Amino acid sequence: MLKYFIVFISITGGLFSLELVVIGDKNFPENNLSKETLKAIFLDKKRFIGESKVLVMNHEHEKPLRICFEKNILEKSEKSLERYWRKAYYQGKRPPKIVSSNEMLFLYLQSVQPSIGYVDVNATLDKEFKVLYQIECE
Repeated sequence: MLKYFIVFISITGGLFSLELVVIGDKNFPENNLSKETLKAIFLDKKRFIGESKVLVMNHEHEKPLRICFEKNILEKSEKSLERYWRKAYYQGKRPPKIVSSNEMLFLYLQSVQPSIGYVDVNATLDKEFKVLYQIECE
């Protein structure tokens, strides 16, 4: 019986989609960001919004949110990102800060400004932040 349940879950798992929102702290100086601007921020090509350096946060490897973000926003595979950051390191660039949970991301959003990250849209209830971009993952 358990075997059939696992097969059912794996078959139907692709039917559900994930909706990702890129969010900034509640006082983030911009209201909407383009995909190109987000890509530049998360690849450390654009470090400042206005005169302030932005704290950029990323989820841990292998998380569905991160996979969606890398595929749809950064348009890079995990391997190509590894190569990118290896080269970028010698140019003084650093990858985003890794957060281990949505709660950790929201704590940084409250305490560091400007800051930016991304979460599943369902994780945003009762939180103060600014939605900067939204995308549906497949």
